[in-house]
Amino acid sequence: MKASYLGACYLALFSSVLCAEVTIIGTDIPGLHQQDGKGVYDVIVNQTLVSKGLGALKVLPPARAEAEFKSCQNCCFSPANKNPEFYDFGGDVSVSEPMNVAKVYIFSAPGKRPFTSYADLKGKKVGVRRGMIYGNSFDAANLKASEANSLEQNIKKLETGRIDAMVAYVPDAYLALSGMGKGEFPHTKDQPTAIHNDALVCRGVPAGFLDQFNQNLKALSSSGKLNSILGDSYVAP
Repeated sequence: MKASYLGACYLALFSSVLCAEVTIIGTDIPGLHQQDGKGVYDVIVNQTLVSKGLGALKVLPPARAEAEFKSCQNCCFSPANKNPEFYDFGGDVSVSEPMNVAKVYIFSAPGKRPFTSYADLKGKKVGVRRGMIYGNSFDAANLKASEANSLEQNIKKLETGRIDAMVAYVPDAYLALSGMGKGEFPHTKDQPTAIHNDALVCRGVPAGFLDQFNQNLKALSSSGKLNSILGDSYVAP
């Protein structure tokens, strides 16, 4: 059996060499990655990597997280993928199996009709979260974006008519609405504007690092623990 990255770590530990040098940069998304480490992706990363001495997790605001990953030489970015609709990391990165899926939707205020495309939003004020990436299709629409620091702020602005629509990811939006004691706002569930695989994208990590993550993630899934961890954050592909 060929030596795995985990085996190499054990050898390193015996020689008093630190092995948890890969930083996983998590984007601060309430319910998924959080500063308190209680987001579902925090739990997954901790169980598959951190608790095994394979990495360290650092959660940062969206724009700062992306900027730090672009300049690092030995780290991972979460949640992310290599879909050119969302990212252009270059050819020196690798991607893991997805932990979950996220979908981008356009939300209307309660009682209003749902919007089906970005073309419907021309001339309207659209709420977005500061620093979040919604895809090239959103950028190309050149909409009148109104930035807020949180989904909760945008939900309140949508309810009071300060914005005409809100672009947001699911499960993030569902979690925010539920946390505020609100039901779902109008949106076309069968027509997301984009689908985002929530995986790890890594640069400069040791050989076998992502293989080890994928193996540990598969074990979580096979045992039923992955779905248990995700809970209401689970999104069907």
